[in-house]
Amino acid sequence: MEDLKELAATTPVHPARPPRRWGRAILYVLAAVGALALALIALAYWLHEKDAHKRVTIDEEAVIDDVMGQTYGKYSAAKKGWLYVGDDNVTYLMRVVQQAKIPDGADGDELYFVASGNDVSGGTNAVYGAFYVHPDGKDGLAQENTQIRYPSTAPVRPEQVHFEALSENLWGWVIKTRDDADPGYAVTTTNTVLAPHDGQIAVLAEFIAARDATPAKSCEDAKAEWDAWEKEMEGEEGDVAIPLRCDKRRWTYRTATVNGTIPVPITVAAGGTLDGKPVEARSWKLMFDPKSFTYDIPDDLKEQ
Repeated sequence: MEDLKELAATTPVHPARPPRRWGRAILYVLAAVGALALALIALAYWLHEKDAHKRVTIDEEAVIDDVMGQTYGKYSAAKKGWLYVGDDNVTYLMRVVQQAKIPDGADGDELYFVASGNDVSGGTNAVYGAFYVHPDGKDGLAQENTQIRYPSTAPVRPEQVHFEALSENLWGWVIKTRDDADPGYAVTTTNTVLAPHDGQIAVLAEFIAARDATPAKSCEDAKAEWDAWEKEMEGEEGDVAIPLRCDKRRWTYRTATVNGTIPVPITVAAGGTLDGKPVEARSWKLMFDPKSFTYDIPDDLKEQ
């Protein structure tokens, strides 16, 4: 009996071996792998559909023809342009003077173009349209445009349209218009900065680009007449003819290098001659105001 107790005391007692769970573990692993595979398949399908949805391509000529027809009416093969009757009941002959396609837009191709025209009857009326065509998010295209009239005998020409990168995600135009409608006044050229914003084409800035006047007298006599007129008009208002003075001033502009999502500053420099003498060299730095989505323009650069 004591031997049995001694044996029992010296023989280790092993706990019962737990049941094997390898089969259940394998099932868990297979289930997890299957779920992951399904998730990867779903992700690949979503990415494919998303990419297919995003990548909208634009046939430039076809889209321009369609948009121009919607905006201006039927194309005239004889006139080689679109005959557009504006809100002012003036008929303009519209032609495309600039176009640019951005192939790597966020949702596909983006198309920017400008059309311009003048009064077919020879009047002092001109108009230009700025257009932005882009994916609409539904595998189609949307477009915004603005039509701007200005007094002139000539339409905007290709060399008067500069297409610019204003920021990392914003392209726009600087369009020069020449106001030569009244021969009794100086001929003024204006820079207008436009870009798409908030579902429309916004005007970001307007500042002078050139002023030309050649009076029928010497620059000295013209300056004396100007000074007398200016003194007479102090504190008075009225529709009085402004005397011409010798004026051949130029304001050149330069956009800064794009660096970020805020439109870059624009530097404007003055040059040329006034009253037959070189003007003082001056420059201005136009800063963009994100709140108003416009550039701050000093009075010195506004059309006068």
